[in-house]
Amino acid sequence: MMRRLLLAALLCGCAAARAQPLDPAGLARLQDAAGHDAAAAYDLGRMVRNGIGTAREPLRAFALIASSARRGHAPAMFTLSAMLAAGEGCAADLPAARRWLEAAAELEHPEALQQMAMYVQEGALGFAPDQQRAAQLLREAAHAMTHRAQDH
Repeated sequence: MMRRLLLAALLCGCAAARAQPLDPAGLARLQDAAGHDAAAAYDLGRMVRNGIGTAREPLRAFALIASSARRGHAPAMFTLSAMLAAGEGCAADLPAARRWLEAAAELEHPEALQQMAMYVQEGALGFAPDQQRAAQLLREAAHAMTHRAQDH
């Protein structure tokens, strides 16, 4: 519980990091936490990906987000899918992008369900076009969003 509170305090500073860099001690604590906490690795990866409080480093961002995804963090899985599809910080790999998107959708990550619905509707990323399945995925995304709203 204490670790979560510390992480939350550090991450609250991340929003302010848009205006000013995270202090070196705070950044060091987040980097340390990233080694053993999937959410911290994802948050640090997002900061590095977007240049928030630190330099933009696509390769490092990819490594951090991939590390978090491998540990089962659904938002990281979704982001990793997008990075693989775009070749951001890595070589583009559409089959891997699809696998990570499906993994995040399996965990009922709303954004993954929405993205999958779009791909299914368009017949992109190796999905066969299927309007009914796309509509079902959108319903699942809406349902998942209600759970997220209730959790906060």
